[in-house]
Amino acid sequence: MEVEQKVRERLPSPKRRKQGPYAVFECFQSIPCNPCYTACKFGAVKPLTDINDLPEVYYDKCTGCGLCMTACPGLAVFVIDETYSEDKTVVRIPYEFLPLPQVGDTVDAVDRDGQVVGKAQVVKVQKFPNKTSIVSLAVDNSLAQTVRGMKLAVTEGNGAFSAPRCKGCGESIVCRCEDISMEELLKTIGDGNLTLNEVKLATRASMGPCQGKTCISLIMKELSTAAGKPVEELGGPRYRVPVKPVTIGAIRGDRSK
Repeated sequence: MEVEQKVRERLPSPKRRKQGPYAVFECFQSIPCNPCYTACKFGAVKPLTDINDLPEVYYDKCTGCGLCMTACPGLAVFVIDETYSEDKTVVRIPYEFLPLPQVGDTVDAVDRDGQVVGKAQVVKVQKFPNKTSIVSLAVDNSLAQTVRGMKLAVTEGNGAFSAPRCKGCGESIVCRCEDISMEELLKTIGDGNLTLNEVKLATRASMGPCQGKTCISLIMKELSTAAGKPVEELGGPRYRVPVKPVTIGAIRGDRSK
């Protein structure tokens, strides 16, 4: 509920919400990340004075195109269209699971905690090269700021078991920043890259905006399995200062800059 309240406080004006789709950034953690800003072609994301700043939207420029959704490594951007119909709102969500739903499917709509809050109809499915798809869900107007995901029943009929898959492989994403799948990671390790540095050089894993905050632990686990040694014996990454971007003014001692 706390996140939902924060989101409601940052929504555009009622007038703007009646004019068409708009993006909602549910990003409330200061980390070095700016893909949403660089992805927007309309200048609708406020320029960052510090790469750790939280993103803000200029709603007079936002068209609700969704490019920022596909670029966000944290899947924290959604597009809301309250003009879809008299009693329905379309919530566009980033989706990185397989199988993808089909237009016309009725699915369980879930909130930020994964709890089912109602039913939704899939009205559009968009695929993108970076494997982050966008699924448009039509939900009751009262759920516009609550629904942030969906649950799709997995059956043989929707293609979930149409091909054999290796355990832990496939479309599972290990490094969101560099779009590296578990399948790619295991192949890299299988090719003889048995240290973190070798994996980094071969795939660019952990070299994106978040600097490995999520993927390094997953990579080290797979390296441990491949080597048959505890993670502690493999040697983890060396963190060198500064651990996050700082201004030139701070480095030279001018704290006012």
